[in-house]
Amino acid sequence: MTTKRELYGAVCEGVPPVTAVPLALPTTGGLMAVLALVADKGVPRAEVVDFVTRYGFATRDEAARAADSQARWLLEPDGRVTFQLLCADGASGIALPSDPRIHQWAAMARLGGGTVSLMMLPGLPSAETQAIARRLSPNGGNYWHLSVGCLTV
Repeated sequence: MTTKRELYGAVCEGVPPVTAVPLALPTTGGLMAVLALVADKGVPRAEVVDFVTRYGFATRDEAARAADSQARWLLEPDGRVTFQLLCADGASGIALPSDPRIHQWAAMARLGGGTVSLMMLPGLPSAETQAIARRLSPNGGNYWHLSVGCLTV
């Protein structure tokens, strides 16, 4: 059984080639909104490391706090969800299309306190949820994460 959650029309600027996968992960405090950025096959590791370093992503063993990041997300009036990442030498952005699944995900994120965990996952065989879950499991491999707070309109 395949559980592919691909969204067509996600636009990324200043981000390595990725597939963006919105997820809700169970935690002891309830569901956590996650936007998994699965690096496309063939993206050099150096490009991923440069991106996560530039924007201050934490490794899987480090805590990431929204107050420490220069990244924010917003539910736009037209229904898109946009992410803006700032750093000293520029900015990057991700825009998820207006879609009922995205609206539900954004509502869940807001109800959970408004923070989304933006995760960069390089080297996965696919962007399917099973591959993402294996990476996030204990001893599943490396990933980076950034805690992104919500802006309200």
